[in-house]
Amino acid sequence: MSKIPGLFRPRDKKSNARNLAMLTVLALDDYVGACYAAVHDKPEFNPADQVEFAFHLPEPVLNLPKDVEWRSLGDDLGEEILWFSNRVRNHENALESLDLARKDHDSFFERRVEGYARLAARAMDLIARVCNEFDLTLPDKPDYYHQAEGLAKILHALERTNAGTAPLTATVGTANVTPLFPKIL
Repeated sequence: MSKIPGLFRPRDKKSNARNLAMLTVLALDDYVGACYAAVHDKPEFNPADQVEFAFHLPEPVLNLPKDVEWRSLGDDLGEEILWFSNRVRNHENALESLDLARKDHDSFFERRVEGYARLAARAMDLIARVCNEFDLTLPDKPDYYHQAEGLAKILHALERTNAGTAPLTATVGTANVTPLFPKIL
């Protein structure tokens, strides 16, 4: 069932399902954290070539357990996790299909923020569902780390933007990052 020795035991389906649930929660929680960071990672543009840009963080990667029987979590939940993995790939493929050479970068930045915010929110729902169904504790977060509220604000702003009632603006604050491109004087 798994390439991790000792984690899954033959003939102990209930324990194996709970172990898989825990690994899934941890993988989804890591993905939520990476998505949360990605939606707050503003691109830095090359002053010499405004088509060239870079992010300060790597793109989020979903690392679900490999070579496992997802149905052990139940047919509906197992399928939902597989569909989630597919949604992640579809989002990545959609971003790669955009024409970044266009003046507005083909709305790449707005679509990236929206996609990762929606995926993170859905992953958080999946985490809650898995924890509830397998009597697991939700992952601990520091008191000052408010992912759910931050994502809700972003999604609310996106809904207002899509409804035409407000422009999507960058998050307020300053970046504490070293510039990637030299300044042109």
